[in-house]
Amino acid sequence: MASSSSSQRSWSLSSLPLDLIEEIFYRAPAESLLRSKPTCKKWCDLIKNKRFIYEHLRRFPEQRRFLRIDETVQIMDPVTRTRKETPIPHELQPLDNIRAMVHCDGLMLCEWSDMESRTVQLALWNPLTRHIASIKPSTRFRTSDYYGIGYGVNKYRDGYKILRFSDLEGDFEIYNCETSSWRTLYDIAMADDDWLVDFTCHGVAVMGNMYWLAHRVVHEDEEVESFILGFDFTTEAFMDVCFVPPYDDEDNYLSCFDGDRLSLLLQDEEEPSIIDVWVSSKLADYVSFTRYFRVVNPELPRLRFSRYRASDPVYYIAKNKRIVAWCEGVVADGDRLPVCIILYEIDERGVSDQRETERHYENDYAGTMLCGYVYVPSLVPLP
Repeated sequence: MASSSSSQRSWSLSSLPLDLIEEIFYRAPAESLLRSKPTCKKWCDLIKNKRFIYEHLRRFPEQRRFLRIDETVQIMDPVTRTRKETPIPHELQPLDNIRAMVHCDGLMLCEWSDMESRTVQLALWNPLTRHIASIKPSTRFRTSDYYGIGYGVNKYRDGYKILRFSDLEGDFEIYNCETSSWRTLYDIAMADDDWLVDFTCHGVAVMGNMYWLAHRVVHEDEEVESFILGFDFTTEAFMDVCFVPPYDDEDNYLSCFDGDRLSLLLQDEEEPSIIDVWVSSKLADYVSFTRYFRVVNPELPRLRFSRYRASDPVYYIAKNKRIVAWCEGVVADGDRLPVCIILYEIDERGVSDQRETERHYENDYAGTMLCGYVYVPSLVPLP
């Protein structure tokens, strides 16, 4: 009976005009659309259409998910608190070699390395469709390199591009995903400036461009100033975006805010009772950072469980001045202190809600949260 009812509903929806079905699909999460592809050929053709894919992505910019790589790939909807697990793609194995990822339009630019040979590899991965493609270097990738992903004025026509650069070696390359080819950038703007990227910052892609926390020495008085370094994939030049507040003794996390801005979360390493959240203006010609809100509470958790472990929190700044974070922590359990993965909601008064999603003990836990990211699931195909 349930099967017959389901078939009737499917037949009824399929009989609607295609433009009406399209409007319905624009309101559906990407995960639901993926499950709908085998239903009928007309739906499958629509869901695979690039115009539909990018319009759906445009209408769902805030459909955020938390992605965490541990012993498995874990994806959580921070609103519904539902979580699913899938195996880590064999291309990214072994587990402890994953170094960093950058998100753009539902695609993850993955960097991982062989600890013994110190060779680095890159790949593009769509966690929703589970498709992954390796990127071959022009010569070789190095552990000192930084990477970014973005696109020019027309990503539909020009496709995605990948930036590789080393602020120590002073070399810069662009990879065109459509042609699978690298080319060297010569005389690039800001290439001779005395700046270094903050080694803890893997970069954030916003509206097709890349952004990092960086430092430079002011030669007059030898002071170090912090700023946002950007890369424009249209002009293929670095940008001095704006100054950021100093954060010498604080853990810092740069992220996207509201789709077209940046957020910077700061928490003192020694005194975690204070969290400052800064946000930028829209990323246009003139950009500035202002403090959005401050949380002062002695019961605040340390969002980075240990500076000696690669356990950066997965977080985003939500409406009504709230922090939603998924990170490691510890709880007392007799004489043992198990590692827990906890979902926090933090507002201006402190922790308003918390939920333990996992608990591990040393004898049954192979590693910590090696990589965590906020990403928007999409049906964007790999180039």
